Amino acid sequence: MKVENRIGPWMQERGLAESELAGLCGMDQGHLNRIKNGHVHPTLPTALRIAGGLGVRLREIFRLVGPGRAGMALPHAGWTSGRSGRSRSGS
Repeated sequence: MKVENRIGPWMQERGLAESELAGLCGMDQGHLNRIKNGHVHPTLPTALRIAGGLGVRLREIFRLVGPGRAGMALPHAGWTSGRSGRSRSGS
């Protein structure tokens, strides 16, 4: 199972450059780039800031994909950033 994000398509639809979205979200452009390209997964507060910067709901940006999970919205809590994208806080 993996987390799919649609940050890039939403940025394009909104006409936002990566630096502009990073500024709207109050975050480093390099970190936003790593999230957008799937190298790390954001914490819930960071994901909410990205959604707010794009003016969309969180579930319109992130979702779980994989066997038996196609199109499921990302859980509301517990996910942490990490290269594998499989870490959960408290596990």
